[in-house]
Amino acid sequence: MAKPIEAINKYRPRIAQGKAATEKKYMQSITKRTTLSSGVVRNVQDSRKESLTEILLDGRPVYTGGAIYKLSISLDGTFTVNVRPDKDVTHAVNMPGAFQGTILNAENIGKTSGELFDMWDEDNPTNLVERSTPAP
Repeated sequence: MAKPIEAINKYRPRIAQGKAATEKKYMQSITKRTTLSSGVVRNVQDSRKESLTEILLDGRPVYTGGAIYKLSISLDGTFTVNVRPDKDVTHAVNMPGAFQGTILNAENIGKTSGELFDMWDEDNPTNLVERSTPAP
């Protein structure tokens, strides 16, 4: 029996990740939109990272204008920086027609997990999805 997560991972919509933008490309993008030189932008970016780290180490969340950064800690004492984008960023990427990338399995947008399980079962008749039965 196949695990439900196998079917979901195979058929769910997901973004085909393009090549990551380099720091240089990011800096060029900023300098095109401002009157600042690349050296000034790099200095601001370095200062931003140092300031962000300093404030997080005080145990305080940081709102940068583009995201909110917060620390969490695991049972073994390891810290993780959690980042939540600003609502304006989230709104912008969700504007109809704004996304220019490629969505894999786009035809499955809006389908339920049950429908994805059915697709798996049809494609894998000898390895059906393990479906839990509701308690009586």
